[in-house]
Order: sequence, then C-alpha cells, then structure tokens
Amino acid sequence: MKMHREPTIAVVGEKWPGDHRMLLVPDHVSLLSEAGCRVLVESGAGTGIGIQDSEYEAAGATLHDTGYCYGNAHLVVKYKSPHPTEYRYLRPGSRIACFVYLEHDREMTETFCEKQVDIYGLTYFRTPDGFFPLPVSDNELTGKMAVIYGAYFLQSHLGGRGVYLGHAPGAANPRVLVIGYGKSGGAAARTALALGADVTVLGTSAERLRLFEGTLDRPVRALVNTPENLRQELKEADLVVGAILDSTVDTPAMIDRSMLSCMRKGSVIIDVTCGYGAGYLPTFHSFTSHENPSYEVDGVIHIKIDRLPSTVPVTASAATGQSAYLTC
Repeated sequence: MKMHREPTIAVVGEKWPGDHRMLLVPDHVSLLSEAGCRVLVESGAGTGIGIQDSEYEAAGATLHDTGYCYGNAHLVVKYKSPHPTEYRYLRPGSRIACFVYLEHDREMTETFCEKQVDIYGLTYFRTPDGFFPLPVSDNELTGKMAVIYGAYFLQSHLGGRGVYLGHAPGAANPRVLVIGYGKSGGAAARTALALGADVTVLGTSAERLRLFEGTLDRPVRALVNTPENLRQELKEADLVVGAILDSTVDTPAMIDRSMLSCMRKGSVIIDVTCGYGAGYLPTFHSFTSHENPSYEVDGVIHIKIDRLPSTVPVTASAATGQSAYLTC
C-alpha cells in the first residue's frame, strides 16, 4: 500500500485476553498531530479504558480497522507484542514499537523473522545518560500490586496465614521480604512500609543497598543476599516478593524446595520477575493468571502473574503513555 509522505503512526489496541491498555491516549495523539504526524487509531481500541473513538478523532486521529492500521503506517505502536491473531497483518518492513519479550516465545520470534518485521522493544530504549524510562511506570505498578495481591491472599479464607499486611495496634507487625531493590522491588518495599509492615530487602551489593536505604522514609533491614540471610528471613516472612532483574533457566536457584520447607504455612511468595525457565524460584512450576492467580506448594501460596498492571489499564496507560509519546 502507498504510504503518505508525512510520518504515519498507527495506534492499535491489545488482543491479549483481559488486557485493555493503550500505549497512547488522546492527549498524546494530539501532540503527535500538532507535530506534523498523521495518526491512525484502531476503531474501538480505547473503549476498554473508557476512551471513545470520538475522543481520538477530536485529537486529530482517523479511525480504521486493524488491517488498515498495520498496512498503512510507518510505525505501529501498541502496549504489548502482537497477539498470534495479528500475525496475518505483518509484512516485510513492518515496524512495531511495543513492550516485547521473545525469550520464552519461539513461535513469535520465528514469525517476526519470517515476516521480516522490525520490532522496537520499548523496554530497551535508553536515553543518552543511560536511563531506561519506558518500563519504569509498569515496573513500579507491578511492585506495588504485588504487595496488594500479597495482602489479599494472606487472608485465611484463601488459605493464607490470616495476617493483615499492615500495622494494627496490639499485634505484631507483619514481615515482608523483598528480593531485589530495582524499580519493582523498590516499589514493593515502599508499599509494604507504607502499610506498616516490617520490611527486609535483600540485594547483591552492600553499597547499592546503602544507597537504596537512603531513598526511603522509614528504615528497612537491608542485607546482602547470602544463603544464610535468605534462609533466616524466609523463616519469619509472611510475604516474599521476588523482584530480581532477570530469571532464566540458567539463573541459580535461590529458594529451593528445602528452603521452602522452613517457611510458615500460609505465607505467600509472589514472583514479579516472571522470567522463563525454573530460574531462581524453582518451586514455581508454571505461571498463574488473573483468573487462577495462585497455587500451593508445601503449604506456601505461589503467585506468578505476568502483566500484573493489565488489571489497572486506565492508570497504566496514562502513566506509560507520556514516555512513549516522547519516544515516538
């Protein structure tokens, strides 16, 4: 199809079940239009977050079906990688900007290679000063939501210990262990502290842990992640949030079956890293989902939900969109 001379950007919605996030909302489309871009928007794409087609039109976009958007844009932008139902729209030279992780999806990787598609992974967009701005909001939301999920599943009627994940006068403070102190881990630690929990953060660098402590309003126990420290903290933890940078089949196991046995029955582990392979938490034999969020191993509740922020698409779209607009 013949492309227009001005830069044409297509905004399409998500086809993954339960995901209604939009990478660009009308305010961002308006800025692109004012900058001289032609903007196409997939009809109905924003209705899942309460944005009507008329709002995109008022911002300067034109509405089209999915195939037209893919076939007539210099750049297609969407929140997550294309769903298999979208593969038929891909063509040689297609350019797609999205949050994409190919390590655990062979079919997707092979499809992109076969179709000769250019994929721009927004996670890896780096500013000249070495900062990765685009995944920040999602990572922080993930860490915060992990604590909220933990608080919910610690309730006794769901198999949890029956612990309120916050301060209650006369009761001992709950204990939260966070493995990692990046964007997700830091957000989890701050959220747990705000609720009134006693928080321990484990990391690999004593110096970086000291720097992290300096960013907090309340003190935490910040310890180097040795097997001894990990085992001792697991014995006391009500909630464990695993938030290391990456997890693959080759990542050394941290919490193995023997360590799991020392944890309290009804405690909760939430893996927000969501890497591929057994990785650092080998007792996670599979992902969970929003529909089936947990399973039990040796009396400990396990939660490993990819795309945690997809349950708050209004917030996620607004928080991530500004950085995505600047990238476009």
